[in-house]
Amino acid sequence: MRIRPALVTLPLIASLIAGCSDLLPLDAALRNGTRGAAYPDLIPAEQITDRGTPNRITPETAPDLDQRSAGLRARAQRLKGGVVDPTTQSRMQSGVTN
Repeated sequence: MRIRPALVTLPLIASLIAGCSDLLPLDAALRNGTRGAAYPDLIPAEQITDRGTPNRITPETAPDLDQRSAGLRARAQRLKGGVVDPTTQSRMQSGVTN
């Protein structure tokens, strides 16, 4: 089988032309207020990680979380089963016949 150069080069040229187009005009997306906005202040990473949210688990919320986690574990166990039933699986293993 002989490969025709036109069939190979046509998709290449089309992709190069598409790559030169301006699909997402970012300048139009910027509003006048954001165009002149100042850069955010840089702070040390330690200050960012120290701002974590406080624990929200209380003795009142613990039973609800235990119930939710048990439900999720049961759902995960059900999802571990086979997708195809055994009858269909044996038919698939035997192959396609006319």
